[in-house]
Amino acid sequence: MSNNALQLAEFKLEGGQVLTADTVKNYLVSGGGNVSDQEVLMFVELCKAKGMNPFERDAYLIKYKSKNPQFDTPATIIVGKDFFIKKANENSAFEGMKAGIVVVDKENQIHEREGSLKLPDETIVGGWCEVYRSDRKVPTKAIVAYDEYVQKKGNGEVNSMWSSKPGTMIRKVAQSQALREAFPNELRGLYQQEEMGIDGKLPQKPIEPGMASSEQKNKIMSMAKQKGLFNFNDMKNTKELEYFCTSNGYDLKNLKFEEAGEVLQLLIEYDPKGNTNIEEEAQDVEFTEVTESTEENIEGQVGLL
Repeated sequence: MSNNALQLAEFKLEGGQVLTADTVKNYLVSGGGNVSDQEVLMFVELCKAKGMNPFERDAYLIKYKSKNPQFDTPATIIVGKDFFIKKANENSAFEGMKAGIVVVDKENQIHEREGSLKLPDETIVGGWCEVYRSDRKVPTKAIVAYDEYVQKKGNGEVNSMWSSKPGTMIRKVAQSQALREAFPNELRGLYQQEEMGIDGKLPQKPIEPGMASSEQKNKIMSMAKQKGLFNFNDMKNTKELEYFCTSNGYDLKNLKFEEAGEVLQLLIEYDPKGNTNIEEEAQDVEFTEVTESTEENIEGQVGLL
């Protein structure tokens, strides 16, 4: 793909930010994989077409590293949890919705219940949602089967989100399908995390362009761990890492994007034993992914994330 195509694939968001290929690659890719130019272009154009602001977490571009180096894992575009509701509310015909779960009781009777409450002797078998529009005589209703969407690990076990909140998760799937059918112009081609088999909690905090990205912070923290300056088991204790940055002229609380690489290089060259011959490359580091829970643990201490 030509650089001209990527340069043209940019637009100014309502919040004033400018979405470009560089900002996507630097700030908006989750999962640790390397996105292609085509995937970046698709993401930018979809955000432009649907009015999504990825800096406000309306959309995510997710690309996992492939376990087989001979095959490239395709990127996935996921819509944020509140975007469907936001787009529906922007339509003057929207008159609300109801959503819930489908359960089977001990008498083998099927019940549709609003909300996600399941009694101890009941089994969740699905979710449902009704969306109401003033310009339609009947509501748009979606009923989805639990077995078709429950997400499992490689060993066949149900993953943490679906095992701990099965009613909430299948209810969200039903909401997505009903809203997409009720508002095809606004939501056609968009899918949420629960529908796409994406495991794990996606970050919710807005992104501030110009500051160090999550990937950069991830690398800094992982290298600091190797050098004995940080411990992921004691997230609130960042004093040594703070001191290291301050002594080298950097403010850990307000680390800029262009400064993050310099801090990482200093960490690579740093020898806590005082030796001068250090042969270590950044790509050899085993990085620990920075998740939202990690951010919440550190936030308020030094503002690294």
